[in-house]
Amino acid sequence: MKEKRTKKELIAVCLLVLALVLITIGTTFAFFQYSRQGEKENKIETGTLTFIYDETRSKDGGVSIENAFPMSDEDGKVLDQANKDVFDFDVRATTKGAAINYEIYVTKENTSTLPEQVVKTYLRVVKDGAESDPETKGLPTKTNLNLYSELYDSKVPSLLKDTSISKAKTLYREEIPDGQSNYEKTFRYRMWIDEKANQVINGSWIYNDMTFSVKVNVYAQNGAIDDPTAPTLDPYQEPQDKSGANVPALVEGLIPVVYDGAQQKWVKAGYAGWYNYDKQEWANAVTVTATHRNTYQEAEPGIEIPMEDINTMWVWIPRYEYNYTNMETIGQNKNKPGAIEINFINETSNQVNDNYMIHPAFTFGDDKLTGIWYGKFDTGNQEGIYENDERANNSELTPIIKPTVVSWRYVTISNAFYASRNMQEKKYDTYGFKNDLASYDIHMSKNSEWGAVAYLSQSKYGKYGNPAYGENDKEIYINNCEKFITGIAGNTVSAAPSDICTNTYDTIQGQKASTTGNVTGVYDMNGGAWNFVMAALDDNGKPTIGNSGFATMGDTNLLPNAKYYELYTSDNPESSNGNLSATACDKGICYGHALSETMGWYGDFYVFITSSASASWFIRGGRFYDKSESGVFGFQRNSGSAFDSGSFRLVLAPIGE
Repeated sequence: MKEKRTKKELIAVCLLVLALVLITIGTTFAFFQYSRQGEKENKIETGTLTFIYDETRSKDGGVSIENAFPMSDEDGKVLDQANKDVFDFDVRATTKGAAINYEIYVTKENTSTLPEQVVKTYLRVVKDGAESDPETKGLPTKTNLNLYSELYDSKVPSLLKDTSISKAKTLYREEIPDGQSNYEKTFRYRMWIDEKANQVINGSWIYNDMTFSVKVNVYAQNGAIDDPTAPTLDPYQEPQDKSGANVPALVEGLIPVVYDGAQQKWVKAGYAGWYNYDKQEWANAVTVTATHRNTYQEAEPGIEIPMEDINTMWVWIPRYEYNYTNMETIGQNKNKPGAIEINFINETSNQVNDNYMIHPAFTFGDDKLTGIWYGKFDTGNQEGIYENDERANNSELTPIIKPTVVSWRYVTISNAFYASRNMQEKKYDTYGFKNDLASYDIHMSKNSEWGAVAYLSQSKYGKYGNPAYGENDKEIYINNCEKFITGIAGNTVSAAPSDICTNTYDTIQGQKASTTGNVTGVYDMNGGAWNFVMAALDDNGKPTIGNSGFATMGDTNLLPNAKYYELYTSDNPESSNGNLSATACDKGICYGHALSETMGWYGDFYVFITSSASASWFIRGGRFYDKSESGVFGFQRNSGSAFDSGSFRLVLAPIGE
C-alpha cells in the first residue's frame, strides 16, 4: 500500500486508528403494497414477479475495515476480498408479465461520526472474477467512485413511508425487462477514507475515534422508481429556476402540472418548483375533460390529475437566442454533434448578443412570443380512429395529446391543419379553452417550431446537457413501437421495430426518448410516426399544393394565412439532392429550421422537397422502423397525402395578454 503522508502524520494516525465499518443489515422490497426488511436472504413471489437479493456470499454478512487510515483512490480501488475489505452481494430476478425496476441504496447509521465528505464509496460489477464499472442505467452519477456526500439522495424512504429511514443515498438503478429468466448480477462495494483527510492538529489526527457505518439495501418494484435527481414534490417551495427562461404563459384552460415520481402520477403544480431549465426540467401543462375541470382548476397544488381526465399535454419552449455561428463547428462530427449555445430572452425583447439570433419560432405573424407550448406527444384523436380507415381523414375528429395512445394517421396535411384549428374555433369547450381568437392560437407545427424544440434539446437545457447521459448517449432514443403507440422508447437509441412496447414514457428507459432525458420533455420526435409540418416548396408565393388536400377545397385562395406555413426555395427544385446550403427562406439560409444547419446530425435522414406534386411537403422525425436514420434532425419529402405512417404535431402560441 502506498503511503503519501509525512512521518509525523503517519505516527498520529497509527496511535489512534479509526474503525471504518460497512455493515449490511437486511433488504427492502416493495411489490405493490408489500414490503419486508431484516433477512439475510429474501424471496418474494407475486405470481408474476420474483426478486431475490442475496447477501449470504459475504462472510458474516458484512465487511469490517479496521486500523483504517486515509488512502489514495488507487489503493482503495484494489481493496481485496481475502482481507474482508470488500462486500459482495447478488441481485437475482425472474420477470414474468412485467418489468422490475430496482435500486441499490445505502443508509448511514445514526452512530456514525465521521463526516460524509471524507468517505469514498466505490461500486463495481463482478463477472467471472473480473470487475467492471456498472452502467448508470439512467442514474446521472458522475462516476461510480464518489464521496459519500456526493451521492444523490434516494427517494426510496418516501416510497416505503418508513420513518426509521431519515436519509438514503442511491448507488445504482436498473430496469430488468419483462421475460427475463435467471437474471443475476454480482456487485462489489468498497469504502475507504479519502487521502485528503489527513489533517493533524497538535499532533493528533482530527478524525481519531470516529466511525462510519452503513446498511446496503435493495428496493424493487414493478414500475418506475423516482429519479433521485428530481426535486422532491413541494408545490410551495421557493422557485428553483435561475435559467432566465420566461415564465410559462398559462392561457385559459391550461393547468400547470408536475410529475410525482414517488407515486407515479401527475399533480397540479404551483408556480414555485414547477420547472427548472438549468436541470433540464421543462414546464408541463395539461387540459382536462369537463367532468372534473372545475375541481382541478380551483384545487390547491398537489391534487392528482389522473390520465383519464387529461385530453392534451403541452411542454413550454421559452423564447431564446442561439449562436448560429457555432453550428457548423459543433456539427463537424455529425455522428456526435456538440452543444448548441442558447440563451433565454426576457419577455419579448429583441436584443441579442453578437453571433446570436432569436429563434424564428418565437415570431408568429406580427406577434412576438415569450414562448410556445409544444404538443408533448404525437397527436391522437378522441374517437379512436387511427388505422387505414377513410373516417380517419376527417378534420372534424377531436385531437388529443397523450401517452400510450395510437398516433392519428391516414390524414392529409389539410385535414390535420383544420383539425388543429377546430380545437380553438369549434371545440374550445372540449379542452376548457377561451372562446376567442385574440389571446392564443392553436395550429399545426411548422418546421421552425419543430426546430425550436430540437435545438433546445441539443443544448445544455435539454437531453444533451442532462448529466444522466454520457457523451455517447446524447441522442434522443427512437420510438420503435410498430403499433404507433405514443411515448415509447426502444432498448437502444436506434432499436429495430418491435411489437413489445413496454418502455413507456415514465419508465427509466422510456425517458431516454424525451428531449430532456426525463419525464418533463417532448416525446415521439424520433421514430413512431412521421410528423407532417406546415412547410412546402414555394410556388409563386404559395405552397406547392401537391396532394395536401388544400386544392380540393375549391378556391386555392382559401389556403391558410401565411403565418401558418413556411415556404422554401432550392438551387435545384427538381432534385432532392440539390445544394442544401441553399435551402432558402426569403432567398437565404433557413436559420433555426433544423435543415441545412443540422443536416445529417446523428446520421438522420435529409432529403429535401422538390417541385414534384409527390414531394413538395416536409415530414419530420422518421418512423418506428427507420432505426439509425430516424431522428429529431431528420427530414424527408411527401406529397401531403394521407398515408399509413403520417401523423402531426400541435402548437399553442400565447399571443395576447
